[in-house]
Amino acid sequence: MSDKKNQNHMNSNRVKSENKLILIKKPAICLIVIGVIGLAIRIYSYPYDLPIYADVLDYFWYAIDMSILGEFPQMVPDNSALPTYGSYNFPNNGWPTFLSLFFSVANFENIQEYMDLQRYLTITISLLTIIPLYFLCTKFFGKYFSLLATALFAFQPRIIENSLLGGNQPLFLILGVITLALFLSKNTKMIYASFVVAGLFSLVRYEGLLILIPMTVVFFYRFRFSKTTITKYIIAFGLILLILLPMAHIRIETLGYDGLLSNIIAGPKYIGTTVSGDEPLWDNLKMSQASGIEKTFYFIQNGVQNLVRYLTISLIPTFSFLAPIGIFFLCRKLDYKKITLIITLVVFLLPAFYAYSRDFQEYRYLFILFPIFSIVSMFTIRRFFIRFDESSKIFVVFLIGFLIFSVSFLVYFSPDMEHEREALEIATIIKDTTKKINGYYPEGVYLLHVVKHTDSEEFPALSTTESSHTQLASTRDWRNYQENLCGCIIGNIGNDMDRITSVEEYITFGKEVGVTHLAIDGKGARPNVLNDIFYNEKNYPYLLKQFDSTEHGFKYHMKIYEIDFHLFEKYLESDFK
Repeated sequence: MSDKKNQNHMNSNRVKSENKLILIKKPAICLIVIGVIGLAIRIYSYPYDLPIYADVLDYFWYAIDMSILGEFPQMVPDNSALPTYGSYNFPNNGWPTFLSLFFSVANFENIQEYMDLQRYLTITISLLTIIPLYFLCTKFFGKYFSLLATALFAFQPRIIENSLLGGNQPLFLILGVITLALFLSKNTKMIYASFVVAGLFSLVRYEGLLILIPMTVVFFYRFRFSKTTITKYIIAFGLILLILLPMAHIRIETLGYDGLLSNIIAGPKYIGTTVSGDEPLWDNLKMSQASGIEKTFYFIQNGVQNLVRYLTISLIPTFSFLAPIGIFFLCRKLDYKKITLIITLVVFLLPAFYAYSRDFQEYRYLFILFPIFSIVSMFTIRRFFIRFDESSKIFVVFLIGFLIFSVSFLVYFSPDMEHEREALEIATIIKDTTKKINGYYPEGVYLLHVVKHTDSEEFPALSTTESSHTQLASTRDWRNYQENLCGCIIGNIGNDMDRITSVEEYITFGKEVGVTHLAIDGKGARPNVLNDIFYNEKNYPYLLKQFDSTEHGFKYHMKIYEIDFHLFEKYLESDFK
């Protein structure tokens, strides 16, 4: 009896606490405020005048091609007369297909404006995610905790940074949240709709198919196993097939495989081939000579270590202790809603584990878990509301605390935009004053951009009109050079330029492939051995310093050296020794 009274007292306190929160009377207004603050942070952090790059650039060109062609670009050769758009090759075409709709109605005159549009869309989608996330949170909490959870997500630093890249993660996240919110509805039509959205979710990233695991398990747990339930599930599964099969057919026609099950299956197949075959594992010579059991152990160990490392770091700053403690409360007094979150959390750790076991060291594989982290964090915070009388003050403290932690993290740990813009400006100088140089990372992406795109006379234009000239010595150059020397095929292991052990070895190679200059910043030059030039340039008399960025007012210190091959030959003959 006393337990019941205590429980009633706690519930009474919680109701009183929530009633005292007169911060915002209407959730819609609070969501708008959270969205506006989130937008302000993103505007502050926006990479103005900077291009997109890496795999996001592939999505960009796919969308441009599709907006011009009016059809899905052909990514691999087939028996038709259609041209191949081979500058990109990827299965996750849901985001660039969606993006192409906006490109097709845009009327800009240069490539940067289209890249900015791509970023504007991902920012918008990221902010709109708080709406379905709020409704998902209301399945577990009242409106105030739900609002706090959306604020926690909207202000999450890594979500903010990712929304500025122009990639497919924001669309992937919002569709995943919508899927769960609809699936946990009590309305049968909404549950059916969740399977439709799950199909779209899987088209953005193929690992989205894994959401069918928690949906299937909880569907039969929730509605019990019966003929009626089986019939309803068949209908729901049929709806997701209506979304997936047409795109799978298109991908087979344009890509050569369906990009769904084929990619899911490719993961275990890769592991089996790597473990049982003689191929080097992660280009590691010792592991290539190891037994299958040793390779398997190394694969698992690598995955677990990297997963724990990146998962732990990703929780900083806002999820640090809230999410781990919240997971403990999530696992108590289980119902179908909590079971859905738990299975989803576990299932989507699998692709992250696979990526980290292969040393793909990026946080983005964990982003799909962040909405769940936002929810489970509320289980922790709710304990504070129950135990303290001044809950309204605690609510404000947490809300402001999330904002302060996020902004502080972005200020101190986000990329230096001034450095990035200087890197872009220096890349233009390199383009205009050199013919071919060594690679340098990561700032070298800007050189690729200015070489290929700054002289474009008309835009938008098809990716096939993009210049193939990069002005950078590539790993392909190095591999071809080695194969010409030995008269044999050495495979992917020959791509590793860091096997070059001296500056002289690199310049000998560079002479054969047309390298005329070296761009050195002391830390990012490729191969690594070249960075010694930055600090000990007097040891290399055959390098003539042509440009020093600090002499022109730049903070980013880059030096450009012209290679005097005549002096280099004499140096090799010991005339200067």
